[in-house]
Amino acid sequence: MPKTVLIVEDEEAVRELEKFILEAEGYEVMEARDGLEGLAKAEFKKPDLILLDLMMPDVSGGRMFDEMQEHPATAGIPIIVVTGKPDAHEIFDDQIGQKNVVMKPFEADALLDRIRDHIGDPD
Repeated sequence: MPKTVLIVEDEEAVRELEKFILEAEGYEVMEARDGLEGLAKAEFKKPDLILLDLMMPDVSGGRMFDEMQEHPATAGIPIIVVTGKPDAHEIFDDQIGQKNVVMKPFEADALLDRIRDHIGDPD
């Protein structure tokens, strides 16, 4: 059974690009358009990894990150923050480490390398 990645991203073009890259490698992909949907899917489906945008409507990626860390069902799921926010490293380095922040625009190989560091190949 392939490993599952949940993409939480409000920009459709970015979400579709991430989905295309991951599915081409053989990962199963779930999508969420905002933090509320992302939290619900993370709790219900328990993906192997989450790609999380920071700046989203309703529940921001930062708030979603905090809530997931506090909830026993989702606290152990690895998170890679994918963002265009220039100070993201400063915000998240202490919590998840610099290697877990990918800056937009990103290169597909760099994103896949980070994912493989956490969950390995898709199968």
